[in-house]
Amino acid sequence: MNNRLCLHLMANKEKGFALPLAVLIGLILMVTGITMIMRAQGDQSKVIAQKVRADALRSSEAGVTQVQDLLNSVRVMARFNSNIKCDTDGCWQNAEVVTNPSNDLQKQLKKLVDAAPSCSNPDDADTLKKKIAKLRGLAKPSSDGEGGEWFDLGNNRYYRVVRYDYNPVSSRGVLTLEGRSRTSAAKDLTKTLPDIDSDDNAASRNRVVVTIPILNAPPLAFNRTTVPALWISEGNADGDAKFQGDVVEKVKSPECNNSQTKIQQPTPEPSPPYTAQFVGVFFPDLPTIPTDLPSGQKDLVLTSSETFPRDTDESSPRKINNGEIVQVYQYIVNNIDLKDEKITITPGKRVVFYVKGDIKGAIEHNCAMEPGCKSGNLQIYAYNESGSICLTGNQTLQAFIFAPNYSLGKTGTGFTGAAWGKDWGKISGCTSSGAVAVTQGVQWADLIADLRPPFPQLGGIDNWCEEPINTAPGKSECD
Repeated sequence: MNNRLCLHLMANKEKGFALPLAVLIGLILMVTGITMIMRAQGDQSKVIAQKVRADALRSSEAGVTQVQDLLNSVRVMARFNSNIKCDTDGCWQNAEVVTNPSNDLQKQLKKLVDAAPSCSNPDDADTLKKKIAKLRGLAKPSSDGEGGEWFDLGNNRYYRVVRYDYNPVSSRGVLTLEGRSRTSAAKDLTKTLPDIDSDDNAASRNRVVVTIPILNAPPLAFNRTTVPALWISEGNADGDAKFQGDVVEKVKSPECNNSQTKIQQPTPEPSPPYTAQFVGVFFPDLPTIPTDLPSGQKDLVLTSSETFPRDTDESSPRKINNGEIVQVYQYIVNNIDLKDEKITITPGKRVVFYVKGDIKGAIEHNCAMEPGCKSGNLQIYAYNESGSICLTGNQTLQAFIFAPNYSLGKTGTGFTGAAWGKDWGKISGCTSSGAVAVTQGVQWADLIADLRPPFPQLGGIDNWCEEPINTAPGKSECD
């Protein structure tokens, strides 16, 4: 074979190998390109998924912040559930200000709004009503699932309250809330089932369970072991009377100034000292008048001197605030008008008067010579819608008086305990002319009812937990 033929055969052989090699290289490049494109698409999908999940979590965080802000404006609602015990206690779902409240929450909201504007709450009545309405809206049931409807945060982000439960034993509120993020606007905010975002592949939704301590933060006047010497719901303590104790009164906004000249510190001076202050809460409810008293202890009209308890009177067991069961002599009194006479309470005996009318005259209760006798052994509760109590004389009176709708006054001195009513010093001829009208001296522990008002304050979140959105009520993984 000559050289030319040999070279020709070799060239043809190399050409036959080059074509498959070129195809193989092209295939490798194509697979590599597809892989890189798929990886880029996967990375992009992962980034999008992370973004929408982060948006959903931010929606939850924003929702929690909004609920906290609303509860801080209407703190009384932090002690009520969103949708449970609505008929008896009241709940967010039926929270509104009505003329005739039907549950405890509505009663408290009415008193709160009636007291606005005040020095402790900068919101006026209309603003408070709007915030109450927002909290009520958060508890409006969804159309197809558990919990409330969605609320728009803007930018296709939403949140909703699933439930809020207050535990009075632990004093904690547990808020279950969902956040949601979409790439397009949601069409129906009333639906909440898990499949509501089937039209949006990039939608994300999460659920958080947040525990919020509901603290009791009483002001000074309600943070002692003794009851404030004077608490009036209208205006200031008028006249020249002095008070050796804490004075709680209503002052005008925006000045919000309480005159301290009416306070006379004892010796030694308490720490912290007694003060006149405004606290921005309303009176508690009066104790329920008993219905099972003996006939001789009901419908009394006292116009002459008498000593209680009388020999024929019967005592009954009552639980006082310190948990102790004590024997108490109880009387329903229509009216007390003594002129120059006086009522005397035997030292060491516990006596409660439920008064339906006015009181005018002298009452003596002196524990000085009786070991174990306390000022709180005599308690007077008055129920008239518009009455007056004028205590006269200089004899020693140690007592607790609670008459929410009564004008109060005292001539002379010698009153140790507490007087709560509508106003002080407005009864003609019933003033104390610069003397100490009331000396603080009744213990909270000795009262027959828990009359210390709550002062709820939201603490910082002490637990934040995520759980599946289909978690059934009572099956939370965050308990």
